[in-house]
Amino acid sequence: MRTFILTIIAAVLVAAEVRAEFELSNGIAAIADDSVITVQDVRQASADSVDLYRRTYFNNPELLEQKRVGALTEALEALIDRQLILRDFKDLGGIIQESYIDDVIKDRIRDQFGDRVTLTKTLQAQGLTYEMFRQREREKIITSIMERKNVREALLISPAKIERYYQTNHNQFKLGDQVKLRVIVLNRPQTADADEIRKLAMQIKGKIEGGAPFAEMASTYSEGTERKQGGLWGWKQDSQLRKGLWEVASGLSTGQCSRVVGMSTASDGTYWVSEYNPAGEILIARRFNEQEKDVLMEELKLVEGPVTLGKVPVPQVFYLMQVEEKQVARTKLLSEVRDEIERDLLLQERARLQKRWVEKLRAKSFFRYF
Repeated sequence: MRTFILTIIAAVLVAAEVRAEFELSNGIAAIADDSVITVQDVRQASADSVDLYRRTYFNNPELLEQKRVGALTEALEALIDRQLILRDFKDLGGIIQESYIDDVIKDRIRDQFGDRVTLTKTLQAQGLTYEMFRQREREKIITSIMERKNVREALLISPAKIERYYQTNHNQFKLGDQVKLRVIVLNRPQTADADEIRKLAMQIKGKIEGGAPFAEMASTYSEGTERKQGGLWGWKQDSQLRKGLWEVASGLSTGQCSRVVGMSTASDGTYWVSEYNPAGEILIARRFNEQEKDVLMEELKLVEGPVTLGKVPVPQVFYLMQVEEKQVARTKLLSEVRDEIERDLLLQERARLQKRWVEKLRAKSFFRYF
């Protein structure tokens, strides 16, 4: 029933376009103890999320509406919880010095707005006054204090719990075969001749074979985002690379530079990865279906004749790859993932304690949806 009521409330909220703006803004969404939460409060609290959804799902009205309903419902629940927390702070005789609030607000203005003038302009654009802003900051401070008391101070993840999690979730920490890669990327502009880019790749490979450091060549020629790092892609496994590129990289020995590799992507979700011999001929070309987990669809080889290779599309990008290190499949040690496990368990425990705390507040409080 509660879910049904929330859905009805959210549906009313998102019908703003068909109601009078004044009436909607002053409507009551809920009452929590002796505090009134207006529709306008809910809309302001969810404004950032709703705006993000509008920009993300503008071409999918149905999904956009679902996201809006969810954002409004979530904002309403959060506002109710906040009011119950504020009431609990008051009932416990909590006192917070106004001078402390002033100091926090000064820091907030400096860090987020720069100065008081910018803050004022921002508030005016949002239809808020400084007094409203100060009250909200006060409520945030109180909520943080109460959360620290009821949630954060109770957080404790023992070493034994971390070890149990590691033992029962072994598969989560398995790694496949890995290679540490450096890559030189040469993009082909639409108007450029692919042969010219391929010849440049061949020249770079010749320099590498002549003793030029791969990282130095990458810093000079690569158009990849890792150029400044000498083309370093770091540790990669099969799930992190397109299968066609993984097959080339994983077949290299440590310190070895690949042949010139060309890749062309088609609009039908398939792509070709081709390897060139020193004469500039395609030695082998493989076609993969990216929409079906990179399944191999076709393989062509030079020994079958150059005529059949005419069906391979012109590459849009050329690669040279070098493997710096290789690592066989293994399971990460507990020492490697201890911090990661502790962080995940802390998040889970915090969510559990937060839910339990809020449920206790709701059980002893009065709130009503409209």
